[in-house]
Amino acid sequence: MISWLQTNFQKHFRVLFIVLLGVIIVAFVFTIGAAPGIGDGRNQNRNVEFFGNEFSTETQRQEFFNTAYYSAMLSGAPLNQDQLTQYAFNRAAALHLADLHNIPGPNSEQLTQHIQELGMFQGPDQTFSREAYVRFRDEIRASGRISEGVLSQIISDDYRMNKVFEALSSPGFVLESEVIQDLVLDQTIWSVNVATYDFANFSPEIDYSQEKLEAFYAANSFRYASPARRTISFVEFRALDHIAEVKVDEESLRDYFTRNSYKYTKTVEAPSSEDADAQPAAPITEPASFEESRDQVEFDYKLEEAKKIGQSKAENLALALVEADNALGTTESLSTERIESLIEARGYKTKRTTPFARNEKPIGLNWSQNLIALSFQLTQNHKYSQPVIEGDSTFVLYLESENEEFVPNFKTVEPRVRNDYAEDETRRLRSTKGEELAETLKAAADTDSFETTAEANGLTLSEFKDFKRRDTVEGLDAGLIFSISELDEGGVSDATIREDKAYIIRVVKKEVPEIAADGEEYTTRMESLKRNYEQYAVSQYISKLTNDELVRSGLATN
Repeated sequence: MISWLQTNFQKHFRVLFIVLLGVIIVAFVFTIGAAPGIGDGRNQNRNVEFFGNEFSTETQRQEFFNTAYYSAMLSGAPLNQDQLTQYAFNRAAALHLADLHNIPGPNSEQLTQHIQELGMFQGPDQTFSREAYVRFRDEIRASGRISEGVLSQIISDDYRMNKVFEALSSPGFVLESEVIQDLVLDQTIWSVNVATYDFANFSPEIDYSQEKLEAFYAANSFRYASPARRTISFVEFRALDHIAEVKVDEESLRDYFTRNSYKYTKTVEAPSSEDADAQPAAPITEPASFEESRDQVEFDYKLEEAKKIGQSKAENLALALVEADNALGTTESLSTERIESLIEARGYKTKRTTPFARNEKPIGLNWSQNLIALSFQLTQNHKYSQPVIEGDSTFVLYLESENEEFVPNFKTVEPRVRNDYAEDETRRLRSTKGEELAETLKAAADTDSFETTAEANGLTLSEFKDFKRRDTVEGLDAGLIFSISELDEGGVSDATIREDKAYIIRVVKKEVPEIAADGEEYTTRMESLKRNYEQYAVSQYISKLTNDELVRSGLATN
């Protein structure tokens, strides 16, 4: 296994390990969109850098965030768009520290060790999966979105980031009282009564007066805003349209098969068993020879070469747009008419999307989030994109038109306002009812009065005895127990509303253990809390470094 790992991964990627610093929420305010060179995609006569990463052009910015995307993906940690943005900047800050302190990339032994821990290639049993690696490699090659050389550099940098994290880490400081308190909370034994109020029959009177509805609309008009929608024109260079242009020779096909032989298999019958009563064995899969796979090999080879032809044509078109743009000699972008004339002159067909918002797909098009996000990065000052590879196609996009966000008048959305107002008022009145019930039960805190008062007010009672807060207790929501950790014996909680029920808890018994500052359990908990504090300290340091550089570069404000 180790030999296979070293041979294959060094051949394809060289280094493979990720440390994900980007899940830390960075305390800064982005001004991307207003900052020069960021919002409009043009230089505006000044260079913008973030720890040596150029931000002056759209291509540079896209490369910066694409690198972070693949870095996070390999770690196996899914990120939303906001987290990815934060991760990209934190990653650059950590890499800056790696450069500053001359931290080298991994050697072969370090590579092997980290490969086996890489999240992207973990199987269901949380161990390294060769199948996951092969699948990932196939998808990367098929998409054509990133070269293996670029991916190798990303992975090498990510290994160095991990070393930065390790160098910055030091044991966190934890008070003895904190460890003891944590253990006490876990080992305290509880017995409780839970009073439950069912809102199924709760029908409060709601004031639907015009004045109330209009006031609600004024305070919540953002709910009814129609988002900005764009119409995007695009030229799609489909690989299938260029297959006929691909010339095939036997040597190229055999070379392609040699590089991709793992993709070609055949199903054969399993050897028959000598036992007459045995069930027939399931067919088995074996590697197929070149001759057996030739037709599929030829098609795959043509498709790969056709994708390259499409990419080349897209790049030539994009270059023509850039040259025409530069020839203007101004900060204004090419007009839509000029873009279309350049496309028409090359004999390409333009397609248009239906209007769509950031969280929508154009009707009839199965666009990825990458294409949708890119569509909303285009501006009136820079209308066209660089070539974007999606599956077997390469796209060049340009902004056709945009309908700005607008808020319809009250009359137009009155039915929706009425429904939303009813839902909000119902939630508010339920909360008020829960608070009233809790105050009533707190005034009757002794056991007999609590039970009598609860039943008199339409609540049902359940009793749970002798459990700890991390125990799984049938019929008891564990989250409710965490809400009473500060109550003493005889105490009554506030109302907790979950879905259609309100819960009020009375502590019948609370046995607090004596915890000594020694023993294996104490030591284990101390180390766990130290690690938590350590990770928090490192994240804070990286976040501050990131924030300071964003402010210095003009990409953010304090």
